Amino acid sequence: MTNRQYAANTDSLMNEESLQAAPTVADALCTGLLAGLNHHERDVLARHARLQSFAPGVALFQEGDESADAMLLLSGLVKLCRHSSQGKECVLHLVHSGKFIDAGVLFYEGGLPISAVALQHTTVLSLNRRAFLHTLENNAPLAVSLLGAMSLRQRLLITKIAGSQGRISVAGRVAAWLLHRAKMEKSATLRLGVTQEILARLMGISRESLSRELSALSAAGIIEHQRRSITLLDHEALKLRAQG
Repeated sequence: MTNRQYAANTDSLMNEESLQAAPTVADALCTGLLAGLNHHERDVLARHARLQSFAPGVALFQEGDESADAMLLLSGLVKLCRHSSQGKECVLHLVHSGKFIDAGVLFYEGGLPISAVALQHTTVLSLNRRAFLHTLENNAPLAVSLLGAMSLRQRLLITKIAGSQGRISVAGRVAAWLLHRAKMEKSATLRLGVTQEILARLMGISRESLSRELSALSAAGIIEHQRRSITLLDHEALKLRAQG
């Protein structure tokens, strides 16, 4: 299924309120990393940009697709995932609003290695791949900022891989993820938005292990865990766990 088919399939699934609340392309081009564009760059990209909406459970793009446009998440929540030959899902990252879903789509060769799936009603700004690459070639600050965002995700992935090899404990993985999420959201209170099952897959641990660790952190006064949010109370204690 192509990206256009994905978008077309969502048209009938989005409610009127969601469509009325959608921003304009001009508004979207002032969001997140794109806020630093000059007027000329913004005008050029506007001619190669479109808004798309996706219902929960709908794929924005899928592993194996030949290519995809760069997508800036304006609202909602998206998971990046990959499936094994047996169909088992590995959740690689959760993308929150204001972030590019996966800047790697600009550079992947031989097909996309991951899928992006909406977990909530989602709106994105799609930027034509060639047009956006041309902008990056002529806007070094934007390119550097995008590299910085990609490096933060790579750090999380490295932690996950090391954990799967037994080099990082469950406590270390959970602490590292909480600290990373707090840094990304610039807030000590993290909005979860997904089930513990998805969070556990994201960290590469079982749901039971995640539940036990969150309970232990709560009992120690390091976090405050509620159903839909986690508040970090002791950053230093979390740093020690992440390093240990």
